[in-house]
Amino acid sequence: MIFKPMLKALPSPSIDTLSRYVLGNAKKLTPSAFSKQFGEVKRSYMVRGKVDEFYSEASSFAKDLSKQQNNDFAGIVISSLSKVDNVSPSAAEKLALQGYEIAKANGDYVHMMARLNDLRKVYTKRPEKLYDYVQVLYKQEKCLRQLSKNYDKTVLSYKTISREAASQEDYTQMLAYVQTEIAKITKNKHPNDAMRKLLSARQIFENLGNQRSLGYIDMLINEIKKSPKYSGK
Repeated sequence: MIFKPMLKALPSPSIDTLSRYVLGNAKKLTPSAFSKQFGEVKRSYMVRGKVDEFYSEASSFAKDLSKQQNNDFAGIVISSLSKVDNVSPSAAEKLALQGYEIAKANGDYVHMMARLNDLRKVYTKRPEKLYDYVQVLYKQEKCLRQLSKNYDKTVLSYKTISREAASQEDYTQMLAYVQTEIAKITKNKHPNDAMRKLLSARQIFENLGNQRSLGYIDMLINEIKKSPKYSGK
């Protein structure tokens, strides 16, 4: 690539240098080549201990790429940023939301799930964000239904550099776990909907031979049956 020697010649590759080049020459770089170049820039910041600076500049870079409708490169930047430790919860939340929208625009359910998992990690540590946490679970349920029922077609849209998507069975089991989590949280206010989630999850676990989870689900089912709000429908 033309850009690789240019970066190598710089003592400290920067986001600014990469940004100016890519925004004007995006068509000359494949996602794989861009990921490699971005990785070199990231390592330069990490070696110099400039973690906060990297996070701030790379976040802005991702926004610029998204505005240019270069969602493939923006997704690569956000995936890399999601692995940076010790960032503030608000920054992590904003990044995950941005990454989710980019993956959604690409029809990339695998990365939609990844960014929703990032949001779950943020909201799990913030009790005041319970509503947002539940909304993330519902979004994950939709993603996992797509990934488990239309696996071959959906995974074709999965754009990654470093690893393969999970198996269809894994996504199906994730769906059951998410449905169980939704039911556990909503069973007191919405017992009928919670029961439907649990029965769906129970069927999945039974089909997959996950006996350990069946016992927990049966416990929740029994709790719901005792609720005065449960209509039995």
